[in-house]
Amino acid sequence: MRTKETEQAIGAYFAACDATRERIPLKNGGFEERQIPYTLFGLARAVGMTPEALLKIGRGPRRTVKDRLLFDAVMRVAAYTQEHALLGELAYQVALETLRALAAQEQGDGPALKVVLDAAAERYAK
Repeated sequence: MRTKETEQAIGAYFAACDATRERIPLKNGGFEERQIPYTLFGLARAVGMTPEALLKIGRGPRRTVKDRLLFDAVMRVAAYTQEHALLGELAYQVALETLRALAAQEQGDGPALKVVLDAAAERYAK
């Protein structure tokens, strides 16, 4: 995808999420607004990349305009997630676990379980 196409895809992704905003009436007479949240996977799909590739761009040098566009978009998703998690509107644990899994895949590590027993516990393990 060319730089201009990437820029348009990023803009279209965020606009599509924002367009889903709806007002839901509450029992107390107020309103709550909801929308499809910005996500790393949604952004990756919109620009035709994998989430791992987007994270790699974020960690590496941003030499091209396209790299900077993608980095800025990833940062927008991260800021959105953090802000809405702090407001109690999103469960940050879901995003955090996804990012941990992606980081493990990128490093070639799979999920691992490590059990360490001290001397007192070893006798119960037999």
